[in-house]
Amino acid sequence: MTATTIPTTIPTSNNDEFPIGAPAVDLAWQSDDQNLWFVTAEGTVGRFEPRSPWASTLFTPGPGFTGTANSLVAWPGHGVWTFVSGQSTAAFVKCDGYGHYQIHSLDSGRESHSMVLAKSREGWDRIVAVLSDRNRLVFINSAGFTTNSLAYPDGLYGVAVAEREPTLYWLSSPGGRSLVSYDAHTGAFSTAINIGVEAQDLAVTPSGDTVWVATPENAIYKYSVRDSLLTRVDSPCPARRLRAAADGTLWFASPQGDAIGYVLPGEARAAVISTGDGSQPSGLAVTADSRLWASLHGRPALRRVSRYRLAVVSGDAQSVTVGQRFSEPLVVKAVELDGTPVAEQRIEFSVEGGSAVFEDGKPTEVRFTGSDGDQLGVATSSLLKALKEGPCLVTARWAETEAVASFSRLTVTPPVGAAHHVRYVSGAGQTVPPGKSFDEPMTVIVEDRNGSPVPGAEVTFKVRDEGAATFPGGVDTAKVTSEADGSAASPVLAAGDRADVFAVRVWVAKTPVSLLLDQNIQ
Repeated sequence: MTATTIPTTIPTSNNDEFPIGAPAVDLAWQSDDQNLWFVTAEGTVGRFEPRSPWASTLFTPGPGFTGTANSLVAWPGHGVWTFVSGQSTAAFVKCDGYGHYQIHSLDSGRESHSMVLAKSREGWDRIVAVLSDRNRLVFINSAGFTTNSLAYPDGLYGVAVAEREPTLYWLSSPGGRSLVSYDAHTGAFSTAINIGVEAQDLAVTPSGDTVWVATPENAIYKYSVRDSLLTRVDSPCPARRLRAAADGTLWFASPQGDAIGYVLPGEARAAVISTGDGSQPSGLAVTADSRLWASLHGRPALRRVSRYRLAVVSGDAQSVTVGQRFSEPLVVKAVELDGTPVAEQRIEFSVEGGSAVFEDGKPTEVRFTGSDGDQLGVATSSLLKALKEGPCLVTARWAETEAVASFSRLTVTPPVGAAHHVRYVSGAGQTVPPGKSFDEPMTVIVEDRNGSPVPGAEVTFKVRDEGAATFPGGVDTAKVTSEADGSAASPVLAAGDRADVFAVRVWVAKTPVSLLLDQNIQ
């Protein structure tokens, strides 16, 4: 074993990213030495000291140590553990506080997606691991002795354990598309809880009352243990390495989205904090001061996630035409890592690319978070006025902490032009007996050349065949003004006294396109 120590400085361009000498695939907090430990894809273990003067060390294994690793577990009093799989061999590998490796070989075993420290039925600590080629759990004690659970036919992927219930293991089954638990006292698996999609990484709250399940899709599932309620939470990107906080917040890494994601308590959608293109967040750990850290597989660094976060509350996903104001303000909430709102904080809203301005005519404005009631920690912008068509990106920045929230689904459509044509919606092709009224009005939408709805346009409906049908008052022509959404509905027609197939022409004056809507009397 050789050790390489790397003095670490905080880059001026990003004071939350710290170089560690090698990209890491997972991260763990070790309470013994109050340090963060990490493992590379090759199974090399390293240590990072998360305090000034900031230093990291890579402990290089000796000759013959080859394979790939994917997960890491810190075991107080017994170092950190990973699982390394090679072409023909596999092993649990321990690295102690001095960087010395101990290898505990297995006769077989491929990648371990998930490992966790739990307790046996006797109350002894042990590592519980799920290996990708075994439909059973693997248990390893501090001496390196391994045992197995009974087989689970549908296969297993992730494992998570609550602090309050360390002998109850929660597991995901991709093949069964389900969540299942394992009782260390009885050695039995529970009845499967159907998720409906492939279940992968897991997290459980310290109290054990909520289990989170990640999927390959942009969705996470929240399972309430007490009332057996399963809830879908949409996410901007797939989630990995889930971590459930005591306050009900879920954190996750998203290598595909180059982001750290989170789900606030009670929310039905995840939000993300970008870690930069190509960063590939790969693991999460929380230090003793409640600071969240992430390992980055895309570059040799650890990322410190801000103690504070700024979350979008409302105002995103609006659309308006050029020259108009968005109907809702932009609202964000400033909170600490544990979810506590923070009052009287300076929030700067900034529009990118000159696509809009706030009520004072400028692309930036400063607001402060409230201090009472529902407004505690909340900052609200003035209404934006759209200046040019296309996407409108607005960033809210918490100056004191550098926390950022983005409004990325605001769009500006072209200004409404003059009426160009009418588009059919409904009411054609009706059939009634002679002398009866038709069932429905005829409805169209007036649009400009670009397909935007045009309000306030005069639409003419005219029966082309004399005597075939009439509008109220016995006339063959009706004129209707289009609504705010461009729609115009005719009065209901009354059929004439003979069988007929006739057309109603619909148009707006001085436009090149009209419609003919056929109706039937029989």
